[in-house]
Amino acid sequence: MKILFIHCTYRQSGGEDTVVREEMKLLRSKGIDVSLLSFDNEGGWRSLLQLPFNLPAYRRTRKKIAEEKPDVVHIHNLHFGASPSVIRAVRSSGVPMVMTLHNYRLLCPSAVLFHDGALFTDSLKQGFPWAAVRKGVYRGSKALTAWVALAQLLHRRLGTWQLPDRYITLTPHARKLFLDSRLGIDENKIVVKPNFSTLEPAAATQRQEHFLYAGRLTEEKGLRMMLRVFAMNRWPLRIAGSGPLAEEVATYARSFPHITYLGALQPRELAAELGSATALVFPSLWFEGMPLTIIEAFACGTPVIASRLGAMESMIIPGLNGLHFEPGDEDALIAAVMQWQGLSAGQRQQFREQALASYQELYSPDKNAGQLLSLYRSISHADAEESMVSAALELSA
Repeated sequence: MKILFIHCTYRQSGGEDTVVREEMKLLRSKGIDVSLLSFDNEGGWRSLLQLPFNLPAYRRTRKKIAEEKPDVVHIHNLHFGASPSVIRAVRSSGVPMVMTLHNYRLLCPSAVLFHDGALFTDSLKQGFPWAAVRKGVYRGSKALTAWVALAQLLHRRLGTWQLPDRYITLTPHARKLFLDSRLGIDENKIVVKPNFSTLEPAAATQRQEHFLYAGRLTEEKGLRMMLRVFAMNRWPLRIAGSGPLAEEVATYARSFPHITYLGALQPRELAAELGSATALVFPSLWFEGMPLTIIEAFACGTPVIASRLGAMESMIIPGLNGLHFEPGDEDALIAAVMQWQGLSAGQRQQFREQALASYQELYSPDKNAGQLLSLYRSISHADAEESMVSAALELSA
């Protein structure tokens, strides 16, 4: 089987870029022939202006398919250097395709359903996202938001979003959001397949009493609320990551000795931090796609204290692999941390064993490879033809 991945990379490499690299590496390890058609956003304004239909991207896609002759095309990110023209190019080439919905861009120009410090779901209820335009949810610009919204509406009217054979959402919550939206995608086309992690746990280390936050340092991650809570209560906290709020985190670390800012970590360093922390704190305020950090924590047997929202609601099972608290609620976070601290050593060990079991049962590479290959085979013409030939040979025997 031959698979062609199509992905538009982000200017600042993030979780989606990591998923693409890891999925390609995983499939190759299983003997699958995988190639990549990569786009980028270096075109700036030109890429944005070509959002309704990027003719060069269309031609590049057709050419790559003709050269590679894949059995299945797997699309990840199209915005903005590729555009939905890629979907049209794949369909015109007659190759089955699957598209992973890493974010909510097809539902709202914000892509994250978060704006101005809070969840923003108005676009889910409107045929055209007027509220999003008025608020300028994309880059703070009403004009750019309107342009992105118009391009999405155009392709909805043209039926572009109906063309992929399957869509992948990362959680049941995300699947429901897309099914309840105005996209009108057949429920049989949307499947749930989580991300996975290849993080190697560090050698056995002694668990400490400090908590860990690891991830992007941005407003929607609930970072400010977490910092206030831990600063006030004097609980030891280590913070790993980079992003727009890095200087704010560094200021807290200078002011409060029990808060340590580690900066961005390499995988081995992250594994060591996860392996020694008592628990990971994940206070995100938005729905998230599927946080790799939580999967990495589970791989290291580290329970997670997370906001009860979106992906975290289904990934964290209170009393088994972690605890929940209401998003953005300082008192609720305090109560969750105090609940964790009140557990005995034996109870915490049970949480750690369940966290590792969650990883092994749901988020391991082998589990993910099986899900991907099963999905590809379900839509591959080559596999269908092979099955027909096998059946004919059995009948003639």
